Amino acid sequence: MEFEKWIGRHVTVFRINDDRTYSARVDGWDPEKGRLQLGPKPVYISADDILKIMPSEPGPFRRGPAAGVSAHPHSVGYVLNDSLQYENAILFRSPVTVWKGDRVIRYRAIIVAHDKVEVTLRSGEKLLKQEYCFVARSIRGN
Repeated sequence: MEFEKWIGRHVTVFRINDDRTYSARVDGWDPEKGRLQLGPKPVYISADDILKIMPSEPGPFRRGPAAGVSAHPHSVGYVLNDSLQYENAILFRSPVTVWKGDRVIRYRAIIVAHDKVEVTLRSGEKLLKQEYCFVARSIRGN
């Protein structure tokens, strides 16, 4: 990807493995370190972490949900029982609350894989489906 063409332009940057988005002006490109510099606050994003860059309107530096492009969880959750529900949670990167009995074990975890027996979280942790209850919140987009 040619990052030099974005220098001086206002953009929104989507990262691959992160829910955050960044909306700011591109201040520079460091080819030696392979990273993009956003301003006015110096924020560096590695080229390997960039999923997509799109032009945006000039404005204040914004990141995360404040950037106005991030989807946010719906207030209603549902218990994951079916294989298709797990697949949808992975596909849409829905935040999942993991329960063991009446205790919350993980809040807003992201599922990256599953099979008939276990679930793998983004952190690499593997949890057995029989021992835990997974409650997903659907994502509402803009």
